[in-house]
Amino acid sequence: MNRMTRKVGLLPISIALMLAMGGCYEHTFTVGGGAPHGPVVYDHWQNYWLGGLIGHTRMDIEDLCPSGRATIEAEQTFLNGLVSALTSGIYTPTTLKVRCAEGRRADVNLDAADVEAIVSDASFRDWVGREMPERLDEVAAAQAALQER
Repeated sequence: MNRMTRKVGLLPISIALMLAMGGCYEHTFTVGGGAPHGPVVYDHWQNYWLGGLIGHTRMDIEDLCPSGRATIEAEQTFLNGLVSALTSGIYTPTTLKVRCAEGRRADVNLDAADVEAIVSDASFRDWVGREMPERLDEVAAAQAALQER
């Protein structure tokens, strides 16, 4: 076997190994109910070293998402994996995306009388039936408890 045949034979093996080492993954985190379909407000590479053993990312979600609801997607894209494979895992970047729900957070202070007035209102039950039908039984139980008092 001559040298050229050996080099040509190693090329497919090298490419296959590089593609296998460049596998993709994704982790998704939700904050405050999440916003999986919200607009992307942050989309950058995060720097990690030695296969991800060294490095960390700290974000202030309240600054990025005033509503307090966010979905954070940390993934290793094909390009991230390719860079990691080319550096033999010494540099291992990931792509971090943050999606926010639109709107603002409201800090509302309610006392027991306010909560009772909201729960006993018939329109509250209708709203829960539209927005969170799985919680309708809890509302019915709360309204029944209020009527018994």
